[in-house]
Amino acid sequence: MRFLSVLLILFPHAALACDYCERKVTLTPDLAACYLSKFEAEIEQMLQAGLPVQLINLGSCDQAETEKRGGGSLPSLPTPRGRAELSLSFVLDAAAIRCLAKTLETETWTPERIKTFEINRDCAQD
Repeated sequence: MRFLSVLLILFPHAALACDYCERKVTLTPDLAACYLSKFEAEIEQMLQAGLPVQLINLGSCDQAETEKRGGGSLPSLPTPRGRAELSLSFVLDAAAIRCLAKTLETETWTPERIKTFEINRDCAQD
């Protein structure tokens, strides 16, 4: 939350255009399900705090690649060339939060298990 406050102080005019909001988000089906389970609470929290944007943190989701086997953490695998890293935290405004949720609700995940979504704020105006 401090990070977001600093951004708003340093770039007050950017909040209007949301120049620092994510343009693309990369998720797995499990992370998408986690996002869908919490997006409404994120919007509510943003509105209660009076912020124009919200830092979405999926790092605490059970599916955030923190699985353990045999008591030890799995080693980190390098990201294959050309494949994007998963988005575990990102900044979006309310329209983009709703837009991403709308997109994820209708997404099919076969055969890809990792997908990158372009945030399109126009769909939030339906």
